[in-house]
Amino acid sequence: MLAGGLVACGTVKQLSAADKVSDAFGKVSEGKSFKAEVGFDATADQILAFDKAMTKGKKKSEQLDRKTAELMAGIKLSVAVASDKPLKDVAGLKDGSQITDFNSIPDDLGYDFAYAVTGKDGALADLRYVDGTFYAKADVEGIAKIAGEDTAELKQGAAMFPKVIQDALGGKWVSVDTKTFKELAQEATKASGTKTAPSAAPSVDPKVASNLVNTVKDVISRNVTFEDKGKHEGADHIYVAAPAKAFADDLLKSIKPLAKDIPGFDELPGTVPSDFPDQKVGVDVYIKDGALSGISLDLAQFEKDAPADAHMPIKVTFTKDAEAPKAPAGATAFTKKDFEDVMGAVMGAAMGGKTPGGKTTTGTKPGAGTSTLTDAQIKELAALGGVPEAQIKLLAQTGMTYDQLKAAVAG
Repeated sequence: MLAGGLVACGTVKQLSAADKVSDAFGKVSEGKSFKAEVGFDATADQILAFDKAMTKGKKKSEQLDRKTAELMAGIKLSVAVASDKPLKDVAGLKDGSQITDFNSIPDDLGYDFAYAVTGKDGALADLRYVDGTFYAKADVEGIAKIAGEDTAELKQGAAMFPKVIQDALGGKWVSVDTKTFKELAQEATKASGTKTAPSAAPSVDPKVASNLVNTVKDVISRNVTFEDKGKHEGADHIYVAAPAKAFADDLLKSIKPLAKDIPGFDELPGTVPSDFPDQKVGVDVYIKDGALSGISLDLAQFEKDAPADAHMPIKVTFTKDAEAPKAPAGATAFTKKDFEDVMGAVMGAAMGGKTPGGKTTTGTKPGAGTSTLTDAQIKELAALGGVPEAQIKLLAQTGMTYDQLKAAVAG
């Protein structure tokens, strides 16, 4: 899109730089795998220095503390995708098709993926999809410490759930295959009282989509410049820039006539806000072996009061032909029985977790008690709320009475 819109760009040097950028983005999808990682490209000291410059004269409570700065400096978000063929040829990635409900999830997506959030001490959350199976784990205690929450209270709350959930929240791997995942999603829909499936995502007429792309190209050709800055640590360095307010205003005015035919665009404003940055802003693009290797965006350029030497860069690094996501060893399979136990614990907690004698069930394993309901009552409650009979039994075993259960499933 960038290169195609630059036929009216001006100098040959600019056009060459634009071609480099366009080709570099295109090559990312030519491989069978890639990985992207985003995070602040600054130390805690640099983050604190930037914040100090931006909050000068403000109350101490409005200033960033070192703990938060260290968190910002150390946290990273990464995503990896891999397939057995070039990513540009994978249907689910090529055509941008969306999964509109759980029933539309194919047994195999045609590609594997992995998302991870890491801190300075390791992984905080990890989700993978490999060979038709989902894997997940989360270091909830580590996340709670970062957020300053009471980990003892967190552990107590987690104790009401079955072991497989406690494992997942404690940093151990849990798995569920696609077929089971869809079945569990359908059970969850029933338990929530939802009677209809999600509606299909709104679509855009191909002609309208083509007009939108051409319009954006035209706006880019009028506003964006590409400057070849030579080499930086072995990579081609190109600075892509535009006058922020003029570019945004031109983009809005150009897209506005098409907005009525594009879902979600019909309420676009006619002009940019008055406080929108009125200066030139840009990103640094890095290219190695013709492929995109990194993008750096300095957030300081959006702060009109920022000192000239202030910087707060966010960097995205790209790795073409990266290692494909792997299925972790030793993952515990999440079953329908586990799901029923979870739903029983959640609904029991929602009712206050009280037994007829007034004792709390927090920390009690689902299914540990004895149900006082008759088979006829269980069938009646299951039919009333569209909840599986096994789940009704589990809830009854937490100490919930017939009247409490009836109120819960009917509500």
